Amino acid sequence: MNERIVTMKAKSLLALILVGAALISSGCKKAQKDSASTDGNVSSDTDEYTKDLAAADYDGYNFRILIRPGKTSDQYLEEKTGDVVDDAVYTRNKLVESMYNITISATESSDSGSETDALNSILAGDDAYDAIFPHSRAAFSYATQGAVENFNDIKSIHLDKPWWSKDIVDSANINGYLYVLDGDISLHRLSYAMCMYFNKRIFDELGLSYPYDMVKNGTWTFDEFQKLVKKGAKDLNGDGVITPEDDQLGFYTQEWQSPISILYTGGQRIYSKDDEGIPVLTLNTSKTVDIFDKYFDLMDTDATFLHFTNKPTNYNGTDVFTTGRAMFADGGLGNAKSFRNMDDNFGILPLPKFTEDDNYATVVNGHAHLLVMPITTSDPERTGSIIEALCAIGSRDVVPAFYNVSLKTKYSRDTESEEMIDIIRDSIIYDIGYVSGGTFQSIGRDLARSTTHDFSSTYAASESIALSKLKDFNKAYGHIE
Repeated sequence: MNERIVTMKAKSLLALILVGAALISSGCKKAQKDSASTDGNVSSDTDEYTKDLAAADYDGYNFRILIRPGKTSDQYLEEKTGDVVDDAVYTRNKLVESMYNITISATESSDSGSETDALNSILAGDDAYDAIFPHSRAAFSYATQGAVENFNDIKSIHLDKPWWSKDIVDSANINGYLYVLDGDISLHRLSYAMCMYFNKRIFDELGLSYPYDMVKNGTWTFDEFQKLVKKGAKDLNGDGVITPEDDQLGFYTQEWQSPISILYTGGQRIYSKDDEGIPVLTLNTSKTVDIFDKYFDLMDTDATFLHFTNKPTNYNGTDVFTTGRAMFADGGLGNAKSFRNMDDNFGILPLPKFTEDDNYATVVNGHAHLLVMPITTSDPERTGSIIEALCAIGSRDVVPAFYNVSLKTKYSRDTESEEMIDIIRDSIIYDIGYVSGGTFQSIGRDLARSTTHDFSSTYAASESIALSKLKDFNKAYGHIE
């Protein structure tokens, strides 16, 4: 067995984390082939993204990536497709291959559930992959089993660079251990960033102003959202009941979306760090109670529809919104692609703040993947250099292709939405109590499915389990009482 695996197990310094993705660069510059200098850095035709990348010749090394099922194009493509984002990913990879004399290959995980099918082989010492991009909760499983490297120890990865997520580096860095990362090496941070879409035709028919000015003035709150939702609902067939099939909804959402997003728009967290930087359970507050009470008061009206995954229907959220049957619908920024061909014009907004005193907060849906480095990698610094290059050049070339060209130009339909997208991007936050799969990561869904929506009783029923799980989590980071 790999000696470093034994060492990590002996210290039981495992652990988890992250998610994140990075501050986005605003410019979009054409990728250039870089040459090596004698000082160990890439120097010829360099820019702020490439000037600090290590120069090396890895002698044809095959850099192996394990990717979630169906998510390959985010990291790897065998050829150009003509799509601006796909082609940017392909070109980025070819540039990095040329810089380091490597090839990049990708394998899809065979486990679409837990996505930890490489875990046992890693623990057995099998060097099969250099980088793995599993579901966020699966990434925590790799970490807590001692299967991944501590990114703080990898000198070739520069965590202070803007292409790495500062929020993740801060929130997931516990007691000197950072086991999971994300940044502009992936587009998941942006595509899974939750936002609000609205139908402009419905606003126009009602003689209502679009909410853009409220967003900019800081008055885009849940109360204002609630007023608009109630105005937008309409019984089109006159049967006295408003349904997604036949009528016009004020707001359409799903159980894994707004019921958890609302928590963060009110400034609350499942886990927060105490003065010593140790994660503590901070979900149970009077404001959390107020947030959920007001939210479910709205969701229990016929102006809204909350879609449950355990109750099959003959429609989906995309259909409801694209066919003009909802004034509002929430979703990830990447969902804008699905609305590209809808007849009605739509706009993009950040999620409404709970009160004016709160800040706009954009949670990244827990379905997004994270980055881990297997502890079996034969050369962590080599892996780090390649990861750093993929992330840096991804920030320069891939993210702008998605953000400036696709999202802002192809999918959004007005300049105001472009401004809103900037606000959404700048307000992204991570709660490790959510992305790690902690006891209360499904609190929104659980409350939505209950008949009473009573937070206090739901919390009380699981508090002891949550505290025990959090204690184990902290032990993995060396916090042993």
